[in-house]
Amino acid sequence: MHGPPCRAAEHRCGYSRGRGRPGRVGVQVSVASRRDGAAVVLVVSGDIDVTSAPALEGAIRRAVTTTGLELVQVDLSEVDFLDSSGISSLLLGRRGADERGVAFRVTGAHGIARQVLELTGVWEHLSGDSDASQPTPT
Repeated sequence: MHGPPCRAAEHRCGYSRGRGRPGRVGVQVSVASRRDGAAVVLVVSGDIDVTSAPALEGAIRRAVTTTGLELVQVDLSEVDFLDSSGISSLLLGRRGADERGVAFRVTGAHGIARQVLELTGVWEHLSGDSDASQPTPT
């Protein structure tokens, strides 16, 4: 059997996609963007995993390449889950921003998302907390 009769509406049938964790159905992420002077704030909502990370990565890429921008801030206050795919998207965003001379900050991470960022050692790098401790290139 290939699934329930309501295959097109998996999210209502209780089938999980992505990580396969019970109770996690129709894993989605949304990214709202707002311009504030020379800054773009991306407010991310949902779970960031292998199925949703490309949407985040695309939003960050568009923001970072915006002309006249000085800062891209990624607000994770509405994110409940983050896996290595999400970390990769954030790190790629940071690299792209660095290459263009644009500041990049991740804010609002909490719960499991914050723990994952801290345990992997990237929180300080992405939040900007480590910038003062980095040696200045000569």
